[in-house]
Amino acid sequence: MAIIKLKLRPTSEQGFLVTLMANQVETEGFLPLLPPELESSFNNWQLGYRQIEEVRSCIAPTPGMRLTPKAVTIHSNAEYTVAVKDHLNQWLNSGHSGWQPIRDKLIAIARHLHQTDEEIRVIIDAKDIKLRRLPWLEWNLFIQHYPEAEIALSANKDREIGKARPKSPKIRILVAVGRSDGINTKDDLKVIQELEKQGAEVVVLMQPSHKDLTNTLWDELGYHIFVFTGHSGSQGDGQIGWIELNDTDSLNIEQFKEALKQAINRGLQLAIFNSCDGLGLANQLAQLHLPQCIVMREPVPDSVAIEFLKYFFQEFSRNKSLFTSVQTARKRLEPFQSDYPGALWLPTICIEPNVEPLTWLQLRESSPPKQTSIKLENTTHQPKKNVKGWLLIALVGAIVACGGYYVWKRFHTSDFSSVTAPKGTWLYGGSTSWAPIRKYIDPEITKAHNKEFELRYTDATNATPGSGTGIRMLLDGQLTFSQSSRPLADREYAEAQQRGFNLKQIPVVLEGLAIAVHPELQIPGLTLGQIKDIYTGKITNWNQVSGPDLKITPYSRRLEDGGTVEFLVYNILNQEELASNIVYVSDTTDGLKKLASDRGGIYYASAPEVVPQCKIKPLPIAKQGNSFVAPYKEPLIKAEECPNQRNKLNLEAFKTGQYPITRRMFVIVKQSNGNLEQQAGEAYANMLLTTQGQELMNSSGFVRIR
Repeated sequence: MAIIKLKLRPTSEQGFLVTLMANQVETEGFLPLLPPELESSFNNWQLGYRQIEEVRSCIAPTPGMRLTPKAVTIHSNAEYTVAVKDHLNQWLNSGHSGWQPIRDKLIAIARHLHQTDEEIRVIIDAKDIKLRRLPWLEWNLFIQHYPEAEIALSANKDREIGKARPKSPKIRILVAVGRSDGINTKDDLKVIQELEKQGAEVVVLMQPSHKDLTNTLWDELGYHIFVFTGHSGSQGDGQIGWIELNDTDSLNIEQFKEALKQAINRGLQLAIFNSCDGLGLANQLAQLHLPQCIVMREPVPDSVAIEFLKYFFQEFSRNKSLFTSVQTARKRLEPFQSDYPGALWLPTICIEPNVEPLTWLQLRESSPPKQTSIKLENTTHQPKKNVKGWLLIALVGAIVACGGYYVWKRFHTSDFSSVTAPKGTWLYGGSTSWAPIRKYIDPEITKAHNKEFELRYTDATNATPGSGTGIRMLLDGQLTFSQSSRPLADREYAEAQQRGFNLKQIPVVLEGLAIAVHPELQIPGLTLGQIKDIYTGKITNWNQVSGPDLKITPYSRRLEDGGTVEFLVYNILNQEELASNIVYVSDTTDGLKKLASDRGGIYYASAPEVVPQCKIKPLPIAKQGNSFVAPYKEPLIKAEECPNQRNKLNLEAFKTGQYPITRRMFVIVKQSNGNLEQQAGEAYANMLLTTQGQELMNSSGFVRIR
């Protein structure tokens, strides 16, 4: 697990002191105050959202109550949601000099983590309620670089978590169904009671009194999870929240904190308030050191609340982590976006920073096993009496172990044929960096499925091949799926939604980006900063970087042509424009050809395309200073020794992050009600993620991610 924490505290300089903490390293920065446009757009969204049902905010008996739509009138349309996202990104991408180190560090951390299988936990630690209410998950940096990470709020309290655990041999879940006039809590209860099939014990309180609730929380057996469903609310400052137990009892956390403390001390790990505006509840629970809770940050429509709970427990009971389960359940709320803009922003994790990732299996393991009393009357001869019993146990154990081994073996030796794929001929295309995969691996996929799953590469008729072109063709219905060397852009997500479907990016492999020069150019290497200065026009002669007195000719494909150029501009140039002295080429073949005859030239492309070439020289790269790392296995093969010998990729440096320019490769799939095209795209991605797929891509110059 990787924990990335952003701590924001107000300063006297009209802004926020920001501390980024990751891998025990801290980076400090400064973020200006929320711009008025962002505050205004958020207030407009919030006001409109709360008025979706007729005059909702005026007649609601309790602030923040859970909604049951009657005649839905859309006052908060998609424009409000888009405005919030636009102003949020303008603020966080403003390029302020104090904020830039934080952004750069986040991108650098993401590059490193892409090479691991660690779950990434991003925590926003902010006391300002305006910051806590913002939809941080919509920041395009998080979308592009941390697509699998759920964004949580810090509980603002940190302590050494004790080892207390409930005494029950089963996972115990306490469900309190509060005042629920006008809302459907029966379905919530049904979802939770289904967990009894998973071995859970569910204790239900229907509209309990204050005394009933506290007495139940004092149960000596303890509980693992506490769920409240019904009406609730929070003060506007997000400090205090309350739940409505029945028609007469309305309690804030302070009024039953001693009972909650006992439950926490006896092992309570998670509280879920599938009700409304729970940031105040979360704040009070943090003061009691509850490890983690899930709340809704705004009033939640009844249908949304039920769906979230269903999908959360569906994932969580399959032993997915808390963060992954919430993210999946939250994304499954997407169909509600049209009626309830911003529905995806509602579920929120509030967590203590030092809490370990929570899973269903951990809860089960935290429960003590049932004790069996064994009476040994004659210890001297007892082993002989039980020889058959011990042999039986050993035999069963061996069978289980062998069965486990073959399950493991099956999972870890999966091949293309093990993936179910729809029959047909499927069109695909996109990134030129995928050329080795298309050439060597895709025919093997077709062969493994006896040509019943046939892949046909399709190029654009009037556009340059590349990631962007492939995604455009996918949007226009010209491809079944596309291959990309960059993440999806916000504009592409938005356009897909306008057309009535969604796009999904599936990372399948990692690759390095190589910088190449003429083989006669004598230079030890380049830093990332020098590469940036060359391609933005600040460095124009090789003597500025310890080379000869020779004019630099930077070659590049056009920005609109492919994901590699976008990667360079976004990740290395920090979104600065390419210089006016750039010489544009049509593709990598053209670029490498020009480089071979230009002693002052420089070009960049996918490492598998560059490193084995004979007529150019790939350069070692350093993040800074002289710590150069080559994209090839040293020593460098000289041009005259090639092609009898060729440079081989330094895959280990790509994998460990020593080499500073790596990126993930994606299969882009059109999600459209699980139709055959969606099935084909997902099957293709799943094949690349099999053991066979990962090994073949590894041998083609890419780094496995599984």
